[in-house]
Amino acid sequence: MQDQQEINLEAKVNREIYPDLQEELKTPEEKKVRNNRNLTRKKNFRPIILCLALFLISFTLAHAQLEGEITLGATYSDNLFQFSDSDLSRWENGSNGLAWAKTTDDLNLTTTIDLAYPIPYRWWTFTPSVTGTISQTVKNTDKYRSDTILRFRADRHYWSASVLYGYYPHIYYRNYSDSDGTGNPEKYCYERNLYRADVILRPISKLSAFGNIRYEDLYYNEYFTESDGNRLTTEFGARYSFPSFTLQGSYAYRSYDNSGYKDMADDDGSYDSNIYRGVMRLKPMPLSGESTSRQSWQPYLELSKEDRFYQGNSAWFGGREYAIYNTKAGLNIKLHPDWNLSLDYLHIFRNVESPNESVLRLKEFNENRLSAAVSYKF
Repeated sequence: MQDQQEINLEAKVNREIYPDLQEELKTPEEKKVRNNRNLTRKKNFRPIILCLALFLISFTLAHAQLEGEITLGATYSDNLFQFSDSDLSRWENGSNGLAWAKTTDDLNLTTTIDLAYPIPYRWWTFTPSVTGTISQTVKNTDKYRSDTILRFRADRHYWSASVLYGYYPHIYYRNYSDSDGTGNPEKYCYERNLYRADVILRPISKLSAFGNIRYEDLYYNEYFTESDGNRLTTEFGARYSFPSFTLQGSYAYRSYDNSGYKDMADDDGSYDSNIYRGVMRLKPMPLSGESTSRQSWQPYLELSKEDRFYQGNSAWFGGREYAIYNTKAGLNIKLHPDWNLSLDYLHIFRNVESPNESVLRLKEFNENRLSAAVSYKF
């Protein structure tokens, strides 16, 4: 039963096992547009998916009981824009090129609402759900988000499957000089469409195997359309429950096709990645007494590494390799059956290999994040 609870928790909370912690940066010294920008983008199915989701939610209102959860969170980052040491030095010395950054550290406030409608039918449970997230940084106000995820899940005793669509209309990274040659600082941001399918199998009581496939469209704003592209990620892994802890390991292969550079006669930023992830999670322990049904605490440790290899042969991308390390330690505290507190620390380090000295100087960085969130189920 405990293993089943952990599977359900991870499937619900970890909407994307590998969130986008790093995005490819631009540099005005290396990028110059040689043709007019073409903003014609291929059509997507977002209106159809949104209409279908509205129909499912309306239909299930009459056949199921609403389940919901609201989460309020705060995250402090000591390197909000993932500046390299060179960038940090320039910012501290008052560089005009980085004057758009009000601070290099900041506090991000987040509100998330999750609504689900479980529909039991014989030995099945069907669950359509929607998740909305709004976040805002305190000082660097351009770093705001308003994301939506629509999901449909089917559960049986030994397996479960889900499909989801995520729409991320505004993901802002930082400012760069527009590569059309005007030299004006512009926001480097994009919108993203995510399509994902997951399967979890439980052949025996303590073992579960899982896999997922993710397809993403990335559309950058009018100043940086050469960065447009799509990503395809496949992942496989397993989880085993020991008497006092649970171990999980997975491997993912990601391929990014930078299609936008072709229209702009720019450099190819395509890459392939191997991603490795391991998680150790202790079983819930009582805060007092012997029962964990009402109050408990549960620590965990997560490690991941991404080896990224760029496919272009230009002076900017040729021979470039990243080794991206994420180390995360956290604690989930159940204060009440309906209230939960989570605390975690995340360290990100990107090591860079390249024959280009500018790449080495601008792309390597460290970031530390401290997060706290409280959730209420209703």
